[in-house]
Amino acid sequence: MNRFFIPSELITPERITIPDDVSAQIRKVLRLKEGTLVQFLDNLGWVYTGEIHYIDNKPVYADMLEKHLSESEPDCSISLYVGLTQREKFEWILQKCTEAGASEFIPMITERSLIRKPSDINGKQERWEKILKEASEQCGRGKIPKLSPPVYFQDAAETGSKADIALFCWESEKQKTIHEVFKDSANKKASVSLMIGPEGGFSVGEASLASEKQWTPVTLGKRIYRMETAALAAVILSLYETEYLI
Repeated sequence: MNRFFIPSELITPERITIPDDVSAQIRKVLRLKEGTLVQFLDNLGWVYTGEIHYIDNKPVYADMLEKHLSESEPDCSISLYVGLTQREKFEWILQKCTEAGASEFIPMITERSLIRKPSDINGKQERWEKILKEASEQCGRGKIPKLSPPVYFQDAAETGSKADIALFCWESEKQKTIHEVFKDSANKKASVSLMIGPEGGFSVGEASLASEKQWTPVTLGKRIYRMETAALAAVILSLYETEYLI
């Protein structure tokens, strides 16, 4: 069943008013037939099933049939702090980690980041938010992950450490795993911050600052991953701990 995020104010108990851009997609791109059932999402966690109808060249509308809470949103909120990198790789991270269940993305500028200042990504916000929206629709999310403005590592280390669990994924850590951290945590529905470095990894100075700010260094295994692989693995491993091992 096709899914579309639309503003909550367009949804009433009887009818769903479909925005022009979504109407065009339904009518001209997907060519859905009259009476097709479609799911609409309000980005608040509710899912609405509607039956679409056409009136000449006016925007498509839908009769409300059912409303229920999304069952796909994780109980654990994961904020992913990830080093800024080339466009294709960063967009892959946004898409795949949305599918995995990340709740928030915070682009981060580190000592070894390919992108060195926030102005280098001017004009990307709208495109990236569209990627998050489309990935959320595709995988059945009830909410679109938040995309925060880029921050420098020092600020990320400060703000991210306020989560219940703050994990610093670092190739130089050889012992402590994500599983061990969650096993020792009394709060299995904790808020989690995950920090993933750029292609060149974190510097020793950054690792020292993260430790000072109470981040827990963790290993993702015996092999060194590409940053996009590490980001996806960290999100999946963390949610597995909270959703299946409680």
